[in-house]
Amino acid sequence: MSNDEKIKLAEELLKYCKKFNVPIEFLFEILEDQKVTPMIRGKAMEYNAFLLLDRILPRTTWSVQKLNLNAQTGVYDEDISITHRRTGVILKVESKSAVRGSVSDGQRSRNLKVPHFLVKSHRSRSNIKLAGSSNDRYSVDSFDVLITNTSNAVFQGNTVGEHLEVIHDEKVKQVLYKFYAVASDEDLITACENDWRYCVPKDIAVDGFIPRTPYVKLDNDENWKSLSRIEERLLEVVEEKRKSNQTTRRK
Repeated sequence: MSNDEKIKLAEELLKYCKKFNVPIEFLFEILEDQKVTPMIRGKAMEYNAFLLLDRILPRTTWSVQKLNLNAQTGVYDEDISITHRRTGVILKVESKSAVRGSVSDGQRSRNLKVPHFLVKSHRSRSNIKLAGSSNDRYSVDSFDVLITNTSNAVFQGNTVGEHLEVIHDEKVKQVLYKFYAVASDEDLITACENDWRYCVPKDIAVDGFIPRTPYVKLDNDENWKSLSRIEERLLEVVEEKRKSNQTTRRK
């Protein structure tokens, strides 16, 4: 970041604090409050996912947009939109954090006996109300792609802000160190922040709904793949939607 960019950032921070009557001397105390930090991290994840998709996908083929639409009753609030330029097909992308501290070596799990983590894929209380439904699960057609990374899964529950701690279970931690080829908590966090995965909802749906907290294998998951390999799958989804739209028009 250049000096001019730093100056501009400082000016924007001052404007923001003045606009919302935030005492500048307590700005970071407010940002690191245990109720505020999770919201900021969740929103930051949306933007990081957008930046990554925008970098990965060829701009001659795709247009990636970060949407900041105010959610309305009965209307889905989209995170990211990807448009296939040739066909005009638009794909809805949702980013969801891993469940805090959910990484497991699988040894004590009843459902999956290999290293894995969980993804928080259900609606928040506010989104349930906006959706006009009492069901906190998303239907399979709510969005076309689901994106996550492993970072939140390796943080110990009930830790926040500057005290955000990596899981305390040394046995599980060693599994993670080996998988990511790292030797410190700091390097582990960095590796997990860069470990982006995606899935197509219909591949994990049960009875037409996305599970509230789907399991993701740490290695070789059948449905959750590396984001670096997403384009081929996106093209398949585009073709499926194009054919579906043609069938609907004929009817």
